[in-house]
Amino acid sequence: MQKKPSHIDFAGIGPVSFRSSLRARHLSISVIPFQGVRVSVPAGMSLTRAEQAVWTRKAWIEKHRLHIQEIEKKCRVLLQQTEAINPHEARKALISRLTQLAERHGFSFNRVFIRRQRTRWGSCSAANNISLNIKLTLLPADLRDFIIIHELVHTKVKNHGQKFWDKLEAIIPRARTLDQQLKLYSGLLFLP
Repeated sequence: MQKKPSHIDFAGIGPVSFRSSLRARHLSISVIPFQGVRVSVPAGMSLTRAEQAVWTRKAWIEKHRLHIQEIEKKCRVLLQQTEAINPHEARKALISRLTQLAERHGFSFNRVFIRRQRTRWGSCSAANNISLNIKLTLLPADLRDFIIIHELVHTKVKNHGQKFWDKLEAIIPRARTLDQQLKLYSGLLFLP
């Protein structure tokens, strides 16, 4: 990509951020909550060609921007309704709930980490160490439990295949519905 400004304001779209990527094989456009429209440009592709791609995907971008704006709006309302996260209290509450749910459903885990993450709600390592995002405390209780149980199921099944979903749905019959509802709160991940 040529050395030009990495942010361009497109009429009808708004600001678009361009980022050259050595790993990208194809140009990709994404609309990210609280960050806007981002374009990953493969090395060697000109900015002019990347700009043309943005224009050809204008309708797609507008559709996704509207969806993301709704997510951002819900996240702002949620943040206004909640107090600031107290890290000590959040850590204590999340570890307590993780322990309760593990005991109730017959799971065990190794260590637990509570972190402020911007990409995921939780994770489970190969050694069954569970990481939970401190922002889980901002979610409704059913979604918070869904994520915690999701990670506990990963202590037994390390992928998202049918076996994983069968085990998860045996504990939470509406797991797929909750998974869809969780997307409405994805914007919270991007907040500091």
